[in-house]
Amino acid sequence: MPWSFLNPWFWLGALAVAAPIWLHLRRKRQTNLLLFPALRFLDDQPEPRRSPWRLRDLVLFALRVLGLMLIVAAFAWPYLRGANTAPITESRVYILDNTLSHQADNGFIRDRDRLTRELAGAGSDVQIAVIELTSNPRLVVSFGEDRLRAKQEVSALQTSYQRGSYLAAFRQANSLLANSLGAQKRIVLLGDSQENQWTESADTPPFLRGIQVDLPKTPAAWLPNLSLAEPRAQRIFLGDKSLVNFTVKLTHVGEAKTAAVVLRANEQVIFNRPVDFDKQPETILLQAQWEADPAAWLRGDVTVQGAPDALAADNRVFFSLAPVVEGHVALLAQSPYLRLALSPEIMRGRWATRLLDPTKLAAEFAASQDADVLCLESNYLQSGDARKLLSRYLSEGRGVLLLVNRVTPSIAGCLRELGFETEGTVKAPAASPERFQFVFSNHPIFHPFLSPDFGNLMDIKVQQYVRMKATQALPLIFSDKGASLFFQGTKLPGKLFVAAFGMDRDHTSWPVDQTFIPFLDLTLQTARAEDPAPNTFEPGEVTVLPTPAGSTARELVLHGEGAVIARVPVEQGQAKVRMPDQPGLYTLTYDDGKQVEKIVSVNPSPKESQLSYIESPEAMKLWRVNLPAPEVKPATARPSARISLSAVLQQRWWWWMILGGVLALMLETILAEAKTAPAER
Repeated sequence: MPWSFLNPWFWLGALAVAAPIWLHLRRKRQTNLLLFPALRFLDDQPEPRRSPWRLRDLVLFALRVLGLMLIVAAFAWPYLRGANTAPITESRVYILDNTLSHQADNGFIRDRDRLTRELAGAGSDVQIAVIELTSNPRLVVSFGEDRLRAKQEVSALQTSYQRGSYLAAFRQANSLLANSLGAQKRIVLLGDSQENQWTESADTPPFLRGIQVDLPKTPAAWLPNLSLAEPRAQRIFLGDKSLVNFTVKLTHVGEAKTAAVVLRANEQVIFNRPVDFDKQPETILLQAQWEADPAAWLRGDVTVQGAPDALAADNRVFFSLAPVVEGHVALLAQSPYLRLALSPEIMRGRWATRLLDPTKLAAEFAASQDADVLCLESNYLQSGDARKLLSRYLSEGRGVLLLVNRVTPSIAGCLRELGFETEGTVKAPAASPERFQFVFSNHPIFHPFLSPDFGNLMDIKVQQYVRMKATQALPLIFSDKGASLFFQGTKLPGKLFVAAFGMDRDHTSWPVDQTFIPFLDLTLQTARAEDPAPNTFEPGEVTVLPTPAGSTARELVLHGEGAVIARVPVEQGQAKVRMPDQPGLYTLTYDDGKQVEKIVSVNPSPKESQLSYIESPEAMKLWRVNLPAPEVKPATARPSARISLSAVLQQRWWWWMILGGVLALMLETILAEAKTAPAER
């Protein structure tokens, strides 16, 4: 096969070989000669001169010429024409969707096998890269990687429970293709083309320029599925009983008529019965209650089984609940109902109440021994010390439950600072008091009341209340006449809950209703400053978990199924943790300790259970950069007549010549130094 050069004019650089020839042929003239007078009368014995045209060191000369010629030849870009010298005609990036939804009907296994086949069958003129789409797109195979090794790495990929972004994967593929060698650039998406993955990033500016995109063919617009999501457990107390109120969402799409649901907690079956889907909405809220030890961690899971179900991986969710730690309440109220409800006989083990003396509020403020939550009636806000105490609780992130049983100009001014405007007092006729009409049931305070076992909040009557307009607060309860009766303040760091009425019989019937004790307990729990870190995460999610105040822990240890999964260093009171890929319950400890600090649950994203697909997404049209149509080249043009630089770089000749030239010059330098050293002695 003949040799060829991509840039033959670089051979003009061979003229530089005259430099080493001149260095070897020139005669070194002696300068700065000193004549000694004592030797001036001696006969001159001249030494015969060497011919100036004779080479003095053939080895040095050969090394210099060889190094120079190899470097010149390398930059002339030599190559051999043959069957394996084809240029890179196409740069191709595969995006392999490894999110949970792609497990439906073994879609991931199918596309993974297809990718390995295409890696084996692609020609040498196609360079291939592979991106795995998970929570963070990951480059699995880079351009130029050995095909056999690439097949092994792709075949080793396992199914994931994570949720990823199409946009992030396409951006990474676009960056790879921007530095690729192929004249044609192409992205191949191997995924299920889930509709919600396309729509969540539809407004992104265009960025795909001159790139062909191959999208998957969707066999159906949707697939049948049963799934569980958003498990929520909350402790509530009724008398001496500690109960767990639990809810979970069951979604059914398809022809399934029934499904078997099993709820387990601390290795006990709590709920096991079929659920009928006839005349039921697509999403059903399942509820359960059971008695549990408030001093122990609660660990549980829920499973559902039914058919048809294209995705079985979302049929199980996990939940955990921390043990109850007794809180402290500072009570500044005269209501006998509040005093009785917060007494040790009712709240022992959950809340320890300290009654504040209105005449000693200055001493209370100076002592700085604040409780977790301050519960007070508004009539005490006429005192400046009470207002200062209220402000300190909220500014330090503590909780406050404020009952507005009276309004005066000074109280109205204090409420204004909290984000409320008062508009007078309303007294309803005794024969027709106002009732609760709307309650924000998704709020943690009122969520357990979705179960009728805790009573009906719609039975609560209000005879007298203060009409209030919230400027920086969220209304949570409305009366049947549209008045806002209960709020959550949003102005200050602490959690503030405000009732527009007092807790006595002249204002409302609530204190004598069965919902009052659970409501009060839940309000105090919600107002209490809690661990800001959540305990529910998605697979592969990265989060920062703070350590308790004053902790000296150096390392956070993540355990799962009796084994240590990860050890994360604690820096400045925080640890950056990446959650495991597999759903389940995981335990957190510090250093080598055995005490359980936290139990976290890892559950798949509910969006991954929405098995609806789209074949021609609008986002793909928006992501493309519109370019003018390329000019049509004449028929005589022969694009393959000349090899490209990328094809030259694939051959090893260029690299060997560069390496040989560098080695020759290095040997010449070493040899020259070795010959110079004896001469200097």
